[in-house]
This record gives sequence, C-alpha cells and structure tokens, in this order.
Amino acid sequence: MNAEQSAFMIDLYQGGCYFRLNCAHLAGTVKCMLCCISHGFFPSGAGELIFAKNISFRLPITYQLSPYSPSFDLHHSPMVLHADEEHLKKTFTGQVTRSLTGYVVFALIGSHHYPVTLSFNTGSDLTWVQCKPCGQCYPKYNPVYNHTISSTFMNTMCEGQYCKIEADRVMRSCTDDRRCLFGHAYGDNKNVMGSLVSDYFEFQEMAGTKKIFHSRLTFGCAHSTVGNFNKEEDGVLGLGRGPFSLISQLAISAFSHCLPPPESYKTSYISFGDAAQTQGPGAYLILNKRYPSRYYLKLHSIALLDHQKKITLDGIPSNTFAFDDDGFGGFYLDMGTPFINLPQVAYHELRKVLDSTLLAYNIRPIGSSDPSGSCFEASFDDVQHISLVFTISLHDLILTGTQVFYENFDSKGVICLGVMESKSKETILGSFAQTSRNIGYDLENMMITFQDMEC
Repeated sequence: MNAEQSAFMIDLYQGGCYFRLNCAHLAGTVKCMLCCISHGFFPSGAGELIFAKNISFRLPITYQLSPYSPSFDLHHSPMVLHADEEHLKKTFTGQVTRSLTGYVVFALIGSHHYPVTLSFNTGSDLTWVQCKPCGQCYPKYNPVYNHTISSTFMNTMCEGQYCKIEADRVMRSCTDDRRCLFGHAYGDNKNVMGSLVSDYFEFQEMAGTKKIFHSRLTFGCAHSTVGNFNKEEDGVLGLGRGPFSLISQLAISAFSHCLPPPESYKTSYISFGDAAQTQGPGAYLILNKRYPSRYYLKLHSIALLDHQKKITLDGIPSNTFAFDDDGFGGFYLDMGTPFINLPQVAYHELRKVLDSTLLAYNIRPIGSSDPSGSCFEASFDDVQHISLVFTISLHDLILTGTQVFYENFDSKGVICLGVMESKSKETILGSFAQTSRNIGYDLENMMITFQDMEC
C-alpha cells in the first residue's frame, strides 16, 4: 500500500465492531466524506458536505409519462456535485415526476445509494420504503430496498426520541432486543408496518447548481404493506406537520409548490426554506388535535360558476365542512389524494346542480366505472365555462379545467368530475385541484397562500 492510499484508511466503530475502510477509491464521494468528516479528516478536492438545517432547496416536477420528460438514471446520475461557496446555503434540488396517482420524488438511500421512488404526501408525516424481508407487500417495479448493504443504516432503539415522541397515526412498539417497530394507518384502508430506522438520503442536484447535501433521516422500513399502493412507487415521503416529516426533521420553516397540469409536460418545482414562495392571498392554518399533522383551513362554502354566474349549493348545511366535537371532519390539503373529496351531502348536492347545469348545454352524464362515478360525453372545451368556488376564510379559490375535470382513463371523448364522495366527514383538496397555482406553506406565520400562475 502506498502513502496516498494509506492516507485514506479510516477506522470506523459500528455495531460493536471496528472496521477499517479504505477510502482511496472513494475520494470525493459521499461515502468517503461521511467517513472523513466523522474523524476530522477531509481529503483535498472533495466538496463540502452540508448537514445544516434550514437550507433552501427545490425539487423539479415533471410529468412522468411525458415523451419530453428528461431521462433520469438513478444508477448513473451525478447525484453529488462539488461545492461552489457562493451557493452553499442556497438551492438544493431533486427531480420529481407525476405518477398516475400523484407526484413522486426520486431519491438514493444509504452508503450504496440505493434508488427509490417516493410518493410525496402532505397529508401524513412518516417517510417509509418497502424493505427486505417483505413477506406481505404490494408488487412493484423496483426491487425491494435491502438495508443490509448500507454501512450507514441504523435501527432506531426504543430509548430513542423517535420511538417515544407523540405522532399522528404512527404507532410504536419494541422488540425483545429493544429495536423500535412502527405501524402507520392511512384513511383509505391502507397500512404499513415495519422497523423504525435512519439513514442518509440524497436527491438529485439541479443542473447549474454546485452543492452537496446529505442528511440522515428517520424513516420506516416497511416489512408489511396492506392496501392499494402504486407499483411505480417504493414508498412515501412525508411532508406533513408532525415530527416524522421531512419538514420537521430538517426544521424547514416554509415550502411551496406549483404543480403543472398533467397534459402540459412542463417542469416546475416544489421549493423549501428560503426558496419557497409564500406570496399571495392566504388563510391561517387550523390545528386539529386529533390529526395534528394535516394542513387544515377554514372552508366556509363551495359553489358552482357557470360563465361567471355563481350558483349556490343550497342543499349543503352550514356546518358540513366544520369539525365535529370529536375532531372529525374539517377541510385540509393533501398531495397524496388525487381528487377532491367531499362529505356525502355536499357531494350529492354538487352532482345534482352540476348535472342540471350541464343538461342546459345538452351534456348528459353517462355510466362509467371511473373512480369519481360522474362522467360526461364531452370535451374540456365543452365545460370550460364551468368552475368550482371554494370560499376559504375570506378568499375565493376558483378551480377550473383540469383542476375540476379529467379525461376518462378508458374512453375517448369522455371527461369525468375530479370529485369523489368522502367515506368520512372530511373534505380534501387533492393534488389535481392544486395544479396551475403556487401554494405556499408559511409555517412560521401559520398560513397557506394561493397565487394563480403558470407552473
């Protein structure tokens, strides 16, 4: 071994054993930098590895099925770039695309940079991925994550803060050897169970920026997943308000997203920290102690617009969108839900008024097995005069076009209403309704802002 190689020999203590790692072949990589920083040694030529909180970053959003989407090879992409001191505290980026059920982010986990595709979700906290062994798991396109190949992987122990901290819908228990287990239930009869762990996550750097970002996150290693999950996705990236979310773990004070409509094939961004845009009219967040991780707002009413003529939905009781005494109900934003969800009475009143309004234009409902159950033999041009109005606090949020309707999955010349009947008292503004406007989450001032713009 020559002198240059021996300079990269580093002793590590992990899992009760000492390891000697030769970093010579890893010079300049994240794995080498993790070793060197841990022991106060930094090889020349390597970029700075940033762990600081409140760093701004932006995730590009594109439509996954677009022929114009940039190719993204997780195994060969230059995920970590050298640092430019002028930009060290500015923008970090990772690529996001849109799947059939929502928006996804590509990430790499651990020392072996294991590629995963995560659906990001503002309606829940916990980030999780399917992990080996996975005896009861949904089939998916990518291999199941094998945490044993990562030298930076750690189990969360029962004495750790994340095994004790209170969290919305994240249950914890302990094994005989004091490892922390978790269970997480979603509102649509889906649940995941497994081990609570931590490791380093990477997201793709945006072309033009020169910065390294690498941070250890606590997440769920799921060994059982029950319910209807998307085969394109390896798990979920939680962006809720609770302690397990990316927002809380990185102490991010603001984020925003501007989602392009699915047919545009454009690139846009979800932005965090100083990069977030929180301008525009807004409404104050409401804390619901039953589900504290969700982004609740005060919804006063909904109405229909026909050529700017407002049609009130008189059959909806005034307390429909409020919380009941037990904390159920209310109105919140959720990127993990594609469609608007309305309580039963509001959904049926909207359908009745919409069917009557469209009938005046000779547009009739047709039978369909589509998720919303409300489809019409028409084009987007035929319904461009129809809008929905959500009155949130004192702000009218107007939804049009693909925010309200979508093309039928199976039949050409058929469009469907992007609204579903909620199985509970909840009202949800799903991801389709959040497109074509910037939505800012100002968590310091407890506000959500809405600004119409081309994404």
